[in-house]
Amino acid sequence: MKLTKTSLLIASLISSPLVLANANIDFSDSKEHYSGFNIGYGSNDFDFGLQYAKSLNNNWSLLSSYSSGDNFDNHEFGFDFQRTDGLGGAFNYHYDTDYQSRDLRANDYQFTLYHSSNVTDKLSLIPEIALGNLKHQDMSSSVYYTSASLDMTYNLNPSLWVGFTPEYTYSLGKIREDNGNQSKLRDWDYTAELGYQFNNTSAFVYSYQYDDGNNLSLFSFKHSF
Repeated sequence: MKLTKTSLLIASLISSPLVLANANIDFSDSKEHYSGFNIGYGSNDFDFGLQYAKSLNNNWSLLSSYSSGDNFDNHEFGFDFQRTDGLGGAFNYHYDTDYQSRDLRANDYQFTLYHSSNVTDKLSLIPEIALGNLKHQDMSSSVYYTSASLDMTYNLNPSLWVGFTPEYTYSLGKIREDNGNQSKLRDWDYTAELGYQFNNTSAFVYSYQYDDGNNLSLFSFKHSF
């Protein structure tokens, strides 16, 4: 039976994400591209995420993702392009219906650039820089900001890992609110995690985050398909 070009194209679109999904997933790599989901519970109640990975060619892959937290008070959509050498870039849109627990709607657009690399067979580093734009409903105008982070992961053994990520955010202008208040973003955030991967497709992760004076914990289950 002879296959048409259309048939071959359809077959490639279907099989591309399966190639990524069938590979052994490294859940310790926060930038790993795979199709799957995660569900968690912690300080901000329920957390859920869904993602779909697709190989674009021999060098690039695309990860489309959706996540929600705080019992679906906030939503994030993302598109992450990654090259086989670990270089990647992403666009993320975050919509929050309860910004800083102030019952404010907020929109946050962010572009990021990162590089994932293995320093040794146990230690990996992911430096990342970002440029974003934030506005909530009580701001007179939006504000641009930058952030920089360093994701450090150490594999204790093939199934167990620990990670630590400091992040600094700096606004390029003042946050001006309609009531006259003005402020700037000058924040250090820290995230630590302990993960256990119990097979090729599933893992449990505990994470702790210090965010703007808040201590947040999250227990999550991750699965690829």
